[in-house]
Amino acid sequence: MPQAKTQNDMTDPSPRIAPLFANELARERNREAADRTLLAWIRTSLAMISMGFGIERLGQAAIHFDNQVSKFSPLKTWLFGAAMIVLGIVATLAGMWEHRGILVSISSEDYRYKDRSPIARYMGLALVLVGAAALVLVLIDF
Repeated sequence: MPQAKTQNDMTDPSPRIAPLFANELARERNREAADRTLLAWIRTSLAMISMGFGIERLGQAAIHFDNQVSKFSPLKTWLFGAAMIVLGIVATLAGMWEHRGILVSISSEDYRYKDRSPIARYMGLALVLVGAAALVLVLIDF
């Protein structure tokens, strides 16, 4: 004899639908997280590009304002500014590449977490190298 459905049985989703629904929600959360990460990469890149442009322009202004400033040279400010701009462009491209890879992974039927290369660590290392090179350029009379 079939049992009568209780109130809980009527409000709970069927066991077949619940895992599919939960999986779709997880995909949507991961998609939104990937979008937020891409926006963070873009903000970081914009800051690096702006800093590079600002340093180059301020260095040029300091040279033209006072020719007695010995630590500034057009080459130093140009090199450091250009390095920051290039690093910002590379950060944008890396963020876009990572975002595309995540979206491809999320859209696959058997979506599972895959370990990816640590792009942020590489960008941090590149920023340290640019900073060290800038320090060397400032310390030597080039």
